Amino acid sequence: MRSNIKQLRKQRNISQKMLGEEIGLSQQVVSRMERDRSKIQVDVLINLADYFHVSTDCVLGYSTDKETENPLELALKMQGAASEEEKTVMEQLEGMDYAKRQMLWQALAELKRYL
Repeated sequence: MRSNIKQLRKQRNISQKMLGEEIGLSQQVVSRMERDRSKIQVDVLINLADYFHVSTDCVLGYSTDKETENPLELALKMQGAASEEEKTVMEQLEGMDYAKRQMLWQALAELKRYL
């Protein structure tokens, strides 16, 4: 089975270099993973799944679930149309680099423990 990395990357309309920068890899490593010429390390697999908001099975090509929307956006769609304020927050989240988004999600997870 072939990985879905290239397809997921194309859906986001980003280059191999941009993906590599987001998850801490070189363009060459991303290229080799897309062509199944390199094994995907577990930590990289997890980073890819987090970045694309999909399961690790989807990244590896074992799942047909290719949902790539931001979980926040999906929740808002389920509740109806997003307000302008919510849209602004989602745009800001999408504009953050991977490391900043990870820090934010960790902070939110910590806050959730106290609610």
